Amino acid sequence: MGACILCGKSAGPFYSLHKDCYSKYDASNQTIADYLAKGLGVTQSPVLANKIIQHIAECNFIAEAQQRTLNRALEFFASQYVDSTGLSNTKIQAWIEVLDELSPDESLFVNPYFLSQQYNLPALCQLNKSCLPESNRHPANYSIQMRAQEVLWWCFDKSEIERDAPVVNKHQWSVMMQIINTTLPKKRKLSVEKKLLGDGKLLITNQRIFFESDDLTDELEYREIYSVTPVKHGVRLQSKLKSSIPQTYLCEDARLLFGFIKYAQNLHTKES
Repeated sequence: MGACILCGKSAGPFYSLHKDCYSKYDASNQTIADYLAKGLGVTQSPVLANKIIQHIAECNFIAEAQQRTLNRALEFFASQYVDSTGLSNTKIQAWIEVLDELSPDESLFVNPYFLSQQYNLPALCQLNKSCLPESNRHPANYSIQMRAQEVLWWCFDKSEIERDAPVVNKHQWSVMMQIINTTLPKKRKLSVEKKLLGDGKLLITNQRIFFESDDLTDELEYREIYSVTPVKHGVRLQSKLKSSIPQTYLCEDARLLFGFIKYAQNLHTKES
């Protein structure tokens, strides 16, 4: 006999899910999203959070399934109501308070940086209004030597650098390989691969982007940036320097990173 993955009870031979359990699980996304859409900024955050917890408890799922139901619904609400339509400042603050009350298991989100991105929403809203948000700087966050008139705006604690590098041909030379290489289009011969240079912290100041890890430091002045392209979990930057290689800065909140870079570029354009 198979056990239902949601309630843990017998689901009959060759089955691992009750139809009724799946229906409740599937409907919870919209039900919880409706609670949040109607209650944020109106109902006290502890009361609203308790209402959501009570709804999930009434589904009679096992503990892990309850956590997954909660996390799935929170991501659904963020994509349908926060990212798509936006929330007022009051509702954003209430949304963050509800997340604190619910204390979801971060490891169960599809997006591993979900909570960081939600907590950064006030800062992102400020940047979208061309205003500099309050810094999250703390002496323990960085060891960068600041220049004269340089101010640290933000620190992304979970960051990586990805750089394009030519593919190394490891095939042993032969007449056949020579023929194949000769007939390949030029663009195929110059193919590149992406290489991670290390993980560390990404520091955003009013003058530059500075990356530091245990064995690597890298910096880029805003005035040296030629192009900025948003990518999944990061921003791809191309420098104006002829010898530069495009590289991608990956972090826990790519939208916020992109916002800081555009804000800094606009600021430097006005000053020049």
